[in-house]
Amino acid sequence: MIINNKPLVSILMNSYNSESHIEHAINSVLSQTYKNWELIIWDNCSIDSSISIIDKFRKKDQRIKLYTAKKHTDLGNARSLAWKYLRGKYLAILDTDDYFEDKKIEIQVHCLEKNLDYGICFSNTIYFNEKKNYPLYKKNPPVSEGISRLIEKYYISLGSVLINLDKAKKNNLSFDGYFSHIADFDLIIKLASKEKIIYVDSILSGWRLRSTSLTWTNQDQFYKELIKWTNENLKNNDLNIYSSSLIKLKKRSIQRFLGENIINGDLENARKTISNKKYKKYLNTYSFFNIFVYLVRRYVQILLFKLNNI
Repeated sequence: MIINNKPLVSILMNSYNSESHIEHAINSVLSQTYKNWELIIWDNCSIDSSISIIDKFRKKDQRIKLYTAKKHTDLGNARSLAWKYLRGKYLAILDTDDYFEDKKIEIQVHCLEKNLDYGICFSNTIYFNEKKNYPLYKKNPPVSEGISRLIEKYYISLGSVLINLDKAKKNNLSFDGYFSHIADFDLIIKLASKEKIIYVDSILSGWRLRSTSLTWTNQDQFYKELIKWTNENLKNNDLNIYSSSLIKLKKRSIQRFLGENIINGDLENARKTISNKKYKKYLNTYSFFNIFVYLVRRYVQILLFKLNNI
């Protein structure tokens, strides 16, 4: 749908017991200087007041649409289920505890409309909590180094992204419900392997740092999924040209999966990881040094979270 020559932007918001921050997130959408948008909210069986808060906004603005899950699912599956309701040319994703700067959509739509051969536009973002805020990038991210670098050290914040949804659908891509923790990584990497990506050097979104966030909890599951993902894509004709980068990612993911086993006190699983024949070639003396460094960093991170002083 195009209004006044401005293409429709679908904004996907997944909600689950989000009463604490969802009002702020929705208000950041309502404040957008770009007006041709739809806010697609997928509620994942919330049992708090999230629905009533959403309904309050829906009554005032018909661009806000609510869909409810029949049963609770993980986040990746929830995003996958909501995909069919997205009608826009472009897609932005906003989590309920994050926010958009007022000109985010305007700036990124203008960027992609000027650069029609690009499929993804992303920007800088602010990490914030009650005590601190700081930008994700202190210098421009290494877009010029290509997909290999993106696979090896993924550097894109999902809330900063605007995706050309038409290009994603043309390439038969969407959020894969098979992944609970890395569905966004999977989509961005696969689309970036087929379409160009462009960076806008502006802070256009905010990402709230919380100790209960999926980004910081269940890290063992995160790395377990990355291991599965690399195994699958080493066989994928579209991505196996990046086999060197996939192997580097797999090696680091195995090391960190082992590190998370130790942090969680799951020594039996740690033993199984070390003795797994498929993993042995990825674990050597230097690997265990890397795991030690990772453990130190993670323990410091956990301590800072507990002090609420990220």
